[in-house]
Amino acid sequence: MGMAQAPTPDLHSPEVQFLTALWDTWQALVAAGAAQLEARHALDLRGFIALSYLQTGPQQPAELARHLGIARYEVSRTLAALDGLGAVTRERGGTDARGVTVRITPAGRDRWAAALQTVRAVTGPSLAGLSPASASQLTQSLQTVAHAARQERSP
Repeated sequence: MGMAQAPTPDLHSPEVQFLTALWDTWQALVAAGAAQLEARHALDLRGFIALSYLQTGPQQPAELARHLGIARYEVSRTLAALDGLGAVTRERGGTDARGVTVRITPAGRDRWAAALQTVRAVTGPSLAGLSPASASQLTQSLQTVAHAARQERSP
């Protein structure tokens, strides 16, 4: 019996091209952006995005976990770091005494606003080649893919 030949990889398949483009974009934007967020604002990307969601008002950690698509324990780590920066407060109470409500502080709003300028400086030149409609469509398409991927992982 002869050895079975390995299938020839299809490097031009839509799936490989999509993941390669996503990887290239991640490496080009996030590596530089994450370093600048950390150096200028003591924030990682997850912390910046969590503060972005908190701009709309107080939230429960479980809500943030759903928004960020991460486990609750990872949200706890993120919130601990943000709390250490004075960017958020975590308060027990409300209708459920076991519940925690997370609020952004004025210092957190200021840190987020400054970090937003850094994010714009990093992403702006790359998005400048797209029309506003194309940039919006790209964002919507990526959100659709992320939502579908999360649905696949959900039990």
